[in-house]
Amino acid sequence: MIWFLLLILFLLNLVIRQKIIPDSWNIIFIFNIFAGFLIVSFYVYMRSFKSKIRILEINYEKEELRLSDEEESTTILEYLRKIVDVLGEEPDLEVVLNKFAEMVSDLLKVENVILQLYSDEERKFFMRVLKGRKEIELADRILKEDVIEEGRSHLINNLISFPYYKVLYEQGFRSFIVAPLRRRNRIIGLIAALSEKEGEFTSQKLDILTIISAEAGLIVENAHLLEKTKLLSITDGLTEIYNHRHFQECIRKEIEKTEKANFPLSLIMGDIDNFKNYNDTNGHPEGDKVLREIAQILKRNTKGSDTVARYGGEEFVIILPNTTKENALIVAENLRKKIEESKFPFEEKSQPTGKLTITFGVANYPLDAKSVRDLIKEADRALYRGKEEGKNRVVEGQTSTSHN
Repeated sequence: MIWFLLLILFLLNLVIRQKIIPDSWNIIFIFNIFAGFLIVSFYVYMRSFKSKIRILEINYEKEELRLSDEEESTTILEYLRKIVDVLGEEPDLEVVLNKFAEMVSDLLKVENVILQLYSDEERKFFMRVLKGRKEIELADRILKEDVIEEGRSHLINNLISFPYYKVLYEQGFRSFIVAPLRRRNRIIGLIAALSEKEGEFTSQKLDILTIISAEAGLIVENAHLLEKTKLLSITDGLTEIYNHRHFQECIRKEIEKTEKANFPLSLIMGDIDNFKNYNDTNGHPEGDKVLREIAQILKRNTKGSDTVARYGGEEFVIILPNTTKENALIVAENLRKKIEESKFPFEEKSQPTGKLTITFGVANYPLDAKSVRDLIKEADRALYRGKEEGKNRVVEGQTSTSHN
């Protein structure tokens, strides 16, 4: 702009000298000073004007960012409030973790989110929730060293350049952010988000994830403590399997599910043979060891969906959802053999047969009973028929029509 004005001034000078007043140098000199002053003033004004415009633009951008941050903070607080409400209504750790996964997915506008908890005592990840894909394999060893032990967060927008995370690239992911879940000075897990697009994540998204992980730590720890307290209330103190009260709650719930879904449910009831004899001969401490060992055998050799509980004394029960009587009989026979083949201290001198054994009764709903009470009764009848027939065996319940 200024060069254009100077060019006009030069041309005016030529016109004045040649056409208008050829010999008037004084007039030309005064004209040049005045014109120069105008040009410089105009240039300074334009620079100042542009500077003010830029300042206004910067302030506008700052205000937009401030409003955006306030909106995000409000959204995060709203989500946290909902999660706290859920914790108050249903202190279930998995439910709380799923709520956090949904929160991360919504705020970061990403489909795939993983939340994993870490146990210092066992030095391994012990619980995971996924949003998006049903199965995602993480580089657990690297994450344990990098995120859990070192407490680092990461933002990676080109996974192909990071060999450590090759397993994620091979699953089709191209971008990845992760932050540790902190509680005081401890790291209790991690939150990660994954995308199939390169360059999906920004430093702002990592900041959001870090804020969420900081807030999540306290809520997750409280949910975990509540779950531990709940677990203690439904666990048998001696055998560390479910207690009688929890069994009664579970059997009612499972029967309701069975009625709605129209699939079978089986119940196994077991009683250790000649256990009084073992206790009287070897003492209660040794008897307690046997109860604990048998409880663990039952737990190790049943599915995660089955419920193993101590019914009372030396009696145990196992609820098998969606299981026919035929399959339940196979499970019970396998358990009987496992216990018979196990070595227990002093069994040779204290047991009549030289072996510590168990007898099982098996009943099925709705084949053998039409109610919770009748199902338990029928499994108990089958068990005591087994005792009368010689012990160390599996006996099935009678169908409900055979009782009539």
